[in-house]
Amino acid sequence: MNSRDPGLAPTVPSALDTPAINPLQHGLELFHAVRPDYALAVGWFRAAADAGDGDGLAMLGLCQLEGLGMPADATEARKLLEMAAARGSAIGRFQFGRVLMTGRGGPADEERGLSAYVAAAAMGHAEACFNLANCLYAGVGCLPDRLAAKALYLRSRNLGCTLRPQGVRVQQRELKVVRTLSLRFADPNRLIFLIQERQQELALVQAVVQPRQPRAAAPARPRRLHKAGWLAAGVVAAMAGTLGHYLRSSSRDAGPTTVNF
Repeated sequence: MNSRDPGLAPTVPSALDTPAINPLQHGLELFHAVRPDYALAVGWFRAAADAGDGDGLAMLGLCQLEGLGMPADATEARKLLEMAAARGSAIGRFQFGRVLMTGRGGPADEERGLSAYVAAAAMGHAEACFNLANCLYAGVGCLPDRLAAKALYLRSRNLGCTLRPQGVRVQQRELKVVRTLSLRFADPNRLIFLIQERQQELALVQAVVQPRQPRAAAPARPRRLHKAGWLAAGVVAAMAGTLGHYLRSSSRDAGPTTVNF
């Protein structure tokens, strides 16, 4: 048989026939596998980061923060996460918010942490919505806003977050407002400014209804939102409220609701 028969000639794959490898996607598959290979995932995340991928840089920072596939170094990880946040990565903004809130790799900063959560939540990051709701519910880095918190819990669930708050119930009289806010929070621009607006209103109400106190004990005046370099719109960080100081006791449930967290 003629070996030169074109029908028997071996097929040489063309470069155009070979799908390009996505370093970030490949790294995420290794990271989330049933049996994760964090060391290999780190290599792919590093390749993605070197190519300018903000999410790749964020995942590299997360691996360094938690010591997954590489030595743990919270200080260096925090730098990477801040860089990823600056590149507009939702993962980077969420993880940077975590280290700011907890003080890992540097000083804690609740206000900047809240700003990072809002920025990530505006991009549709489900866990950022959940953490932002936690902050608003308890008054961490902001004034407590439980209606907005409940709306964000609902929003996070709609985005696929599997986390559930403990002991949080939507009262019947709150149901319409919570649903409406949740829909409005789906708009990234409205989420940022609605939270800012509500914080300013809460600060004003608090200033009016609270009894006059000695100057040293008076609560700080609300401040305009600072603009982080990587967050063009800026988000609310009025009042350095912390757990306990501004919390009110929960009112009794007004009745059953169709929303269960």
